[in-house]
Amino acid sequence: MVWERHGEWHLNGSSAVLRLGEAIPPGGLLTAGAESPTHSMTVLLPDGQRMLCECYEAKSCSQGFRVPAITPPPSPAVWNMFVSVRNVLLLRPASAETPFATPTGRAAMAGKVEIVAAMGPQGEVSIAPALRVLPSGQYGLSVAKDGWQTTSSSRPATQPLAWTAGQKAAPVRLPEPGLYRIRVLDQTYVPRLEIEVLTTTAASLAAEAAGLKQARQTIMEWNQTRGGWSLHDFLRVYLQARVLAANS
Repeated sequence: MVWERHGEWHLNGSSAVLRLGEAIPPGGLLTAGAESPTHSMTVLLPDGQRMLCECYEAKSCSQGFRVPAITPPPSPAVWNMFVSVRNVLLLRPASAETPFATPTGRAAMAGKVEIVAAMGPQGEVSIAPALRVLPSGQYGLSVAKDGWQTTSSSRPATQPLAWTAGQKAAPVRLPEPGLYRIRVLDQTYVPRLEIEVLTTTAASLAAEAAGLKQARQTIMEWNQTRGGWSLHDFLRVYLQARVLAANS
């Protein structure tokens, strides 16, 4: 599938421009047009391969890049994870070049954590498992809904956090079930952590947590053997896929 693209790319001579999430068959020929001076595209394969296509002149762009075979075939669980991520990426605008905007400045230094948490009857979840490396102190939480339909105009809610290292619970109030991005800010407003939280029921917690764990382990193993996979961005899209599956 197409994970990231810059410039116009085409499959097997088609005039259609490839977009994020689009399926590409093994053996397919990827070529780039001459509309911009540089082209690059990242293609992910469900056996852990990561293909980076880059060209800087018309001749090499027109010669293209051949997609390799998938060896070995993925397990059903890995294939389902892969397809679910594809389906979310396909909901991005056709003009999208990356799954998410690249953080800049101090935000780029924040740690990233993904968790699944059961929502209590009062609309609270505990983010304590994501705070293990956070020093004790007073923090602020910026809480915003996350997902493929989220608009940038939605303003995050803020909540205080008094954290003591090792404490077992760190409750956060959420307006409704779903997927949230929680930014932990220190007293100088520097982002320390960005936490992706999928809320679930107590009955579904074990299954959702196991699915996230499996997705994380799969990408980490692929990174050890192949390298280059964007672990946290992939898991963020995976959690968006879980919300999409729950709403379908």
